[in-house]
Amino acid sequence: MTIMDHDPPPRYYRERWIRQLQHYPDVLRWKGSVWPRILPLITLTGFYAYAIAYAYLKLNYTVIALNNSVVPALSVVLGLLLTFRANTSYNRYYEGRQLFEGILSRSRNLARLIWTSIPERTQNDHLEKMRCMKLLLAFAVATKHQIRNELGCDYYDLDSLLPPNWIPAAADDLIQNEPLSPSSYGEEQRQQQQQEQQLPSLGEAAEAIQEIRKKAEAVFSSDEDLPDIKDASIGDMSLPLEILFRMGLYVQQAKSVGKIDGIFSSSIINHLNEMNDYLAALERIANTPIPVSYRIHLKQSLALFLATIPFTLVAQLRWWMVPTVTLAGFTLYGIDAIGAEIENPFGYNPNDLPLNQFCDGLRKEIEFIVYHLPCETEETLK
Repeated sequence: MTIMDHDPPPRYYRERWIRQLQHYPDVLRWKGSVWPRILPLITLTGFYAYAIAYAYLKLNYTVIALNNSVVPALSVVLGLLLTFRANTSYNRYYEGRQLFEGILSRSRNLARLIWTSIPERTQNDHLEKMRCMKLLLAFAVATKHQIRNELGCDYYDLDSLLPPNWIPAAADDLIQNEPLSPSSYGEEQRQQQQQEQQLPSLGEAAEAIQEIRKKAEAVFSSDEDLPDIKDASIGDMSLPLEILFRMGLYVQQAKSVGKIDGIFSSSIINHLNEMNDYLAALERIANTPIPVSYRIHLKQSLALFLATIPFTLVAQLRWWMVPTVTLAGFTLYGIDAIGAEIENPFGYNPNDLPLNQFCDGLRKEIEFIVYHLPCETEETLK
């Protein structure tokens, strides 16, 4: 039996230990750590411990020393609180990653099904299919903005994805809310987009939205219908949900004209329903923070523990009590800060989920399908 040799490594390959030497070890890293958030608290804890040591050793206030039996009782309770805090935050972080990956997976499946299984008979069919493919990417991008509480649809990564004559309900969110910063694909690209585009005034946007909604009248009506909404700002729908609604209409239209059958239509509708479920779960994480009472009690217990521990250690460690308490504060405050940072993993912090990269990867995949893969061919594998 002949054993085949491994493929030779590429030229840019380096041994693992060489690659590790080219980067700072984690113990020396500042970027991405919680040091900036907890440094003021650590400094305050160090000065507080120094004041206790100075009063005990220099001013001879020996009555301030406490028995060491106080620390174990507090440390057990504090350990349980910190453990629950860290585990709950990481579960939210990991669940958010799974849910957004589910959106990407369903988008890939829908892109394949729509591109290869819905026939193109006319130029208008090709245009509608292309717009549906762009709406798949628009759903992921709109979901990213939705869970970041970035309302409206005036973002450069959505401009080229939405149909040209379609003004979604989310377009008037800028009228009711202050404009929020767009996603950060790159500062240079964002500035260039802002310079190239002339945004309409809020009054013009409101008039256009009301005009579109006036034209959207029901074909049938009855006395049991919901009352007519005169104020356009009352009725609203988030942009991701409206995109799903539009894609559902496209599938139903393709079914009604005989392009697809009922089984294939049901398969696509199931994928759209799953994407809706993922969106709802992501909104649940983004809109349901850790209860305020728990956060307050945890911080108060942490402050109480670090305020008590110097009195129990000063008699034994003397001046060494100051760095000991400071290191303890660094450890405990760090765990609490990590839980607070990954509690909502959809922001722009270094430890948040790279949603921009996820959406950019999906964009590249859909562009490859559209520009390089045929939608109909008889010689696919030849």
